[in-house]
Amino acid sequence: MNSHYSATPGDVPEPAPPAAPAPPALVEALDSPEAIAAEVSTQLEAFLAEKASEFEAISPDATAIGEALIEFTRGGKRIRPVLLWWGFQLAGGEVRAGTAGDVTVGLAQAAGSLELLHAAALIHDDVIDNSNTRRGRPALHRQFEARHQSSGFHGDGASFGVSASIVIGDICLALSEELFERSQDALGDRHSARELRGIVRRDVMVGQYLDVLAEVIPLSDERIADRAWEVLSYKSAKYSVEQPLLLGAALAGADSRQLEEISGFGLPLGQAFQLRDDVLGMAGDPEATGKPAGDDIREGKRTVLIAETAARISADQLEVLASRLGDSELTDAEVAECVDMITDSGGLAAVESFIADKHAHAATVVDTWAEGAAGAASAERSAASARVRIGSAAQERLKGFATALSYRSS
Repeated sequence: MNSHYSATPGDVPEPAPPAAPAPPALVEALDSPEAIAAEVSTQLEAFLAEKASEFEAISPDATAIGEALIEFTRGGKRIRPVLLWWGFQLAGGEVRAGTAGDVTVGLAQAAGSLELLHAAALIHDDVIDNSNTRRGRPALHRQFEARHQSSGFHGDGASFGVSASIVIGDICLALSEELFERSQDALGDRHSARELRGIVRRDVMVGQYLDVLAEVIPLSDERIADRAWEVLSYKSAKYSVEQPLLLGAALAGADSRQLEEISGFGLPLGQAFQLRDDVLGMAGDPEATGKPAGDDIREGKRTVLIAETAARISADQLEVLASRLGDSELTDAEVAECVDMITDSGGLAAVESFIADKHAHAATVVDTWAEGAAGAASAERSAASARVRIGSAAQERLKGFATALSYRSS
């Protein structure tokens, strides 16, 4: 027998309210940068050693490719790998060995792939800027120029160095993609992570073009400041800080609100990081930075620092500054005069103020995450507040790292 239910007005039950989202996991602590860097270095060196053997098998002459990449990627601050790792943890991802596919290895591979993307960008950037040094050593194209000379090859050594570095940078970019694909075996294939990975690659390349374009735009251009902020954000700030955090979070399955909150921390911190880099490129200690003081002036960089200075100096001073930007033959005295102009005009003070504001914004977001964890009396309150919740140890680690990025000396 069939049972029928006849409802009269007033008998229809009210629809149940939507279920509250599950409260985000409380992240008590984050792994140390030193431990992360060690794990990533292990996976990266093993991968590059494997690739170096493949290159050598193709031809003994290709041995130089593997040697160059292993040496170029050794050391460094590992900022992007650390941030990808922390993004994974902030979104509730558990990093542990011994699980299916070994999440620790997969995460280290994904983080290492960002380091290879960074290396490819640096190799090409040094060619574009005609830089002589990188991290206190000859830039890669200078190394291959020296190899040409010491080997007694025919033709122009400088041209050979540039050509070799462009190719090796391309190889490094391809290897970055290969290592990321390998990481998916352990971490799982998430569409959002793949999409973000493509965005990272796109933004850094578009940012590089915008940087090249900015160097040929007159300082009097009305969009000089806007252009400088575009280059700062897309060439460096996003792919150095914000996007590694987002990519790590996406690999852990972060929802849209978590990604939005993490972006609110990562983007201003990335901008502070790059603003500090611009200050160091103008007036940093060569012993600490590994590059000559004032190198950005000789390379013609139209940074926010330059834009702020241009807006504050006289027409005569602007003409002098414009004539010197991009002149590789500038004397140290001429560079020093430009640095004095930047300082005396208030341009440097303006950028230091930007750094302080961006750093404070990032620190406030971290405090909000910690307060949300401490003040959540129930699952409902927790779910309605921040989608990232951290304990005091994680709070201290994030704020310490943010300060180190914003106020570093190298």
